[in-house]
Amino acid sequence: MSKSNSDAITAILTVWKRNHLEEQLQALFQQTVCPDQIWVLHSKYYVDVDAIIRKYKDRIRYMRWDDCPGVFGRFEIVTRIETPFVYIADDDIIPGKQFLERALEACKRMLAIISPHGRLISPDNNRTAYYVGDDYEFQHSFCLKDTEVDYGSNAWFFRKEWIHYFLQFSPMYLGNGEDIHFSATCQLLGHIPTYVPKQVLPVEAGNIKRIYSGDLHALHRLPKFGEERMRVIRRFRDMGWQLQVENQALVLQQESCLPISVVMVADGTSLIMAIHALLRQTWSNFELLLVCPHKRLLPFAEQDKRIRWIETQETLPVYTSLNIGCALATGKYICLSDSHYLSRPDRLEQQYKLMESDSETVASGEMRVADTLFLPSVMVCRSVLHHIKYIDELSGEKAGKKLFHSLLQEGTVILLEDVV
Repeated sequence: MSKSNSDAITAILTVWKRNHLEEQLQALFQQTVCPDQIWVLHSKYYVDVDAIIRKYKDRIRYMRWDDCPGVFGRFEIVTRIETPFVYIADDDIIPGKQFLERALEACKRMLAIISPHGRLISPDNNRTAYYVGDDYEFQHSFCLKDTEVDYGSNAWFFRKEWIHYFLQFSPMYLGNGEDIHFSATCQLLGHIPTYVPKQVLPVEAGNIKRIYSGDLHALHRLPKFGEERMRVIRRFRDMGWQLQVENQALVLQQESCLPISVVMVADGTSLIMAIHALLRQTWSNFELLLVCPHKRLLPFAEQDKRIRWIETQETLPVYTSLNIGCALATGKYICLSDSHYLSRPDRLEQQYKLMESDSETVASGEMRVADTLFLPSVMVCRSVLHHIKYIDELSGEKAGKKLFHSLLQEGTVILLEDVV
């Protein structure tokens, strides 16, 4: 996608103790809207990136800081940038290929700082009340709608001139609080909000490798990290910074509009038969979400209004696809299905009545292997699935076992025979 000079972007990456630099660069080169310049700021010399710098020397600008400027240095250097827009990313962030395009559009439309993740702060104790964008256990940033937050985290897309507000106040700590500082000063002095944009698919997400954030170099592991952040929040609140929780109620989930949502990854040679088995159920009041890279031409499916296609634009692991479908589902109960299995004609009706018969029941399904739920047979309360953060995408063959144990912590799981 082409863009005018008025939409030019400079991306700022930092190197400290992690070395994801080449993967970050490749992610930027593959963007549907590519940055016009990429600056790499290397603090001290904990990791050797010399070979990467030589490899991409014609496409990046490299700066070495022997005296570590902390987390504020990358913001302070924005005054030297010439493009109208700036994108700053932490060293553990790998954006999906459409993120910059979507961030540019959102920044212009809402006149806001755009971050893949954000926080809503409790006014009672200055601690995080809600996580937005990274409140699911998915491996990519996920947010169902554009959501205003108190501050953005991990990456920031914004207009260059807004850095003027950031520079009006000295930092309290060089190694902490830059994210709070940026959003608070922009709101206080420029009435500029911070938003986490809608991010449903990995291609549009601000981060697709959340596993990188859990290593030993994560700053939140430092002993005084939380206390320092509370002091930064208190500082700006004392100046008049208004929190979102004080201004509006956060709606975390969609309202249920159907009894059942069926989620299926639409692949395999028996897909048509599997869909037919669901459409001919004795229980007809449901929606069927078909998750696949691209919508398949199934003429009979076009005529059935219960079917919703979710096109991921790329081939994804099965648990990632299921999680996306489950998060977009609107039913009171979510029924997991599989294109390789044919559901019995009364499956939905049988499981729905079981779930409704006891308020303590949170899920039902088969157990073909000891201590493990057979995922294509599961029906689960959507609210409970949200609470346990969905299916663990990294658990592989243990996904059914982990889901079973998580659900048992929430209530009763009814075990069935011959659901599929």
